[in-house]
Amino acid sequence: MCGIVACFWIEVVARYFFNAPTLWSSSLVAYFLCIAVSLSVPELARTNGHIAITVLPERLSPASRQRYDRMIALAAGVVCTVAAWILIQETLRQFGSGTTTALGLDIPKYWVSIFICYAFINTALYFLRYALFPGIPHDGNEQQEV
Repeated sequence: MCGIVACFWIEVVARYFFNAPTLWSSSLVAYFLCIAVSLSVPELARTNGHIAITVLPERLSPASRQRYDRMIALAAGVVCTVAAWILIQETLRQFGSGTTTALGLDIPKYWVSIFICYAFINTALYFLRYALFPGIPHDGNEQQEV
């Protein structure tokens, strides 16, 4: 987030004080935003901090709710694993072909894609850990209901 703020500050100073807007600041802001989101997604999965509609789970018994939560975590883990596999293949293709980004600042595209891979791999691991080992707490501090 500091990188985003610094890029905007540099852009404002360059544009309004020196009448020389930068060509790279908006590109860097987009890359930093992608990286920030990618680094936060696994933490949301680890702490169960994602947004959820809980109408159905709240009406279930504790045992049924645990089965429901594990089933949802397993499905999410499988989807994230498939997405991670696809992203790994694409990132390796970008690395091999030397693909660069299309915005004002050309950098190797895999520099950004690798953070998205990280997000999906770790998110899948957290969901699968909860689905397969429900006794392990989400946030590391408190035990889940049994």
